[in-house]
Amino acid sequence: MTQPTGRIDQIVFRWRARAAAGGGQDGVGPDATSLAESAVAWWNERLALRITRAPGRNERPSLAYLRIEGTGVILHKVPARDDKNRPGAAIAHALIGPAELVNVQLALGLEHWPHWAGHNDPGAYPPGRLGAVPYAALREHADAANARPPADPGAAFDELLDRVLANPAAPLTVVMPDAPATAMVRGLVDVLGDVRDLTFAANEDDDTDPDLPRLVFLDAVTGGSGYAATRERLYPGNGTARIDGFAQQLADMWRRGGAAELAPLRGGRALAGAADVRQWQSDVVVGGRILQTTLLQAVASGQAAPEHLDLLRTEAGQRQIEAEAAKLNDGDLATTYQAWQPSGALGAQYPGASQVITRLVVQRAMRSGASKALRESLRRSAFDPALIDAHLRAWAGHGRNASAAPASIVELAQLASSFGVPPALQSPGIRALMDRIALADLIELANRHTGSDVQITELLLSAAENRRFEQEALDSAHTALERTDFLIYCIPFLPGDAQVAQDRWYRLLFAVFGAQLETENGRALHDVLKFLAREDAPEVPPPLAFALRRFPQTLVGKARVDQLAARDFYLAAGLDDIWPERAELLLAERRTTVRQRPVAALAGTVTRSSAAPSPASRISSRLLLMVGGAALVLVAVVAVVIFALQGGSQ
Repeated sequence: MTQPTGRIDQIVFRWRARAAAGGGQDGVGPDATSLAESAVAWWNERLALRITRAPGRNERPSLAYLRIEGTGVILHKVPARDDKNRPGAAIAHALIGPAELVNVQLALGLEHWPHWAGHNDPGAYPPGRLGAVPYAALREHADAANARPPADPGAAFDELLDRVLANPAAPLTVVMPDAPATAMVRGLVDVLGDVRDLTFAANEDDDTDPDLPRLVFLDAVTGGSGYAATRERLYPGNGTARIDGFAQQLADMWRRGGAAELAPLRGGRALAGAADVRQWQSDVVVGGRILQTTLLQAVASGQAAPEHLDLLRTEAGQRQIEAEAAKLNDGDLATTYQAWQPSGALGAQYPGASQVITRLVVQRAMRSGASKALRESLRRSAFDPALIDAHLRAWAGHGRNASAAPASIVELAQLASSFGVPPALQSPGIRALMDRIALADLIELANRHTGSDVQITELLLSAAENRRFEQEALDSAHTALERTDFLIYCIPFLPGDAQVAQDRWYRLLFAVFGAQLETENGRALHDVLKFLAREDAPEVPPPLAFALRRFPQTLVGKARVDQLAARDFYLAAGLDDIWPERAELLLAERRTTVRQRPVAALAGTVTRSSAAPSPASRISSRLLLMVGGAALVLVAVVAVVIFALQGGSQ
């Protein structure tokens, strides 16, 4: 075994009559090596099936690249004869080193390395110890060889590429006499890129042995199936192959520019399986043709083929445009939008594609982290604000936004307003956003935005005023009103006169309390008046008091609310507070009501006739009043006389 250093070991396998020399069995085996003696037997065992050549085969050299337990092996062998001049022997020369150094590219570049043992006299590699091969020398030779374009393998390469792209990891045998194997493998390497796991054997004898490389090239198939039953076989040139359009275009590109043309198209992809190839094809094929740039760039630069331009008018082309634009950052998307905006030449020629890009720009611009350049690009363009409104509806209806904070929703509405969407409930998107905010949050947010954004404040109030009363929301909404002092510092500062203000308060109070404020002695009205009349409460604006007095259905109920306004009127004039008197009055009324309830209970049902006073009682009441009045007059006269007498005496 070798360690991952720059040292490249070598073994030369040759025929030797070892039995006569007392060194083992006759046959092909390790004859000269740079490896330690302990490693020679290990490598001999693992390469034993790869170092021979069957008799009766062609006389061409064979080149193979193998991967064995993380080590790369380049094996070159030529036919030879044994000591009795019988065919079937071989001279095999193996270069062994770390797989990151000894890779498939190095193997392809060393196909015609002049120092292979099979190309030299036996004296060049005498039996016994050899020195290691400098990696730098091997790399220099391989790079020079790989810099020269290979001969075109013809249609056989197209068939091989098509089969390999269908399943890059599948073992495959190519049956083709005198196949240009290394040129075909080099084409695969140029197309597939990262091929660290690609192994091959060119000009092999058969494909029935175990542990064969992934690609095996045979002149013909002989013998039984053996391990070949687990491999696919390709017979190029038999006229039955149908090349996929993607594979054919890749092959044509390789012929035009080799690896340099395919590398940008492939990018950093690792094509380890069929799924990777399908994804690559999906990314670069548009309308059945490979695009070396994005369709957006090709159209904008005038490099698009006619079929690509026709594709722009189809749904498939518009989906391609959308997929490409979605990968752009905000700055590039803004630049693209300037070229594709509806009022531009491309937008007029391909309106469907322009709408797709505009919709994407709208979605991106409405994000919280969108760049200023992208938003300004959208504002300066002649786009339809209905796209913003449609985006708001979609946003509000998406489940992933269910937990969005109320303040974030308001910010979204403000952003939409900056793009020309009216901040009013008449805009379906704006209404959809406001419907996502609880009534209590609407009240507090309206109070918070007072003075900073009148339009948003009016929007939030309108949304609150248009809510239907919900018992479940009463407590939280009532608390919000108290936290904001019933919007005393909000509603009076909005546009409109006192009539508009009182109407706002009335609708808001109805949304919070419903019909509960209509009850004269109800708890809701009592709590509202008590809160507004507390010692540290601000002055109650007349529109708020007027809105409250619209709820009670009786004059007594309305009068109680009027006392709240009168109290502030008296206090503003420097007079005493009348609220303690009101509290005593309410307490007296409650006591009277409590005392009357048992009497009413004992009396049973009271009819109109029994409840009305009798004529006799009316006369007696009047008589008592007259007598009392006369007595008061008499007392007054006596007092006047006494006062006059006292004055005269003085």
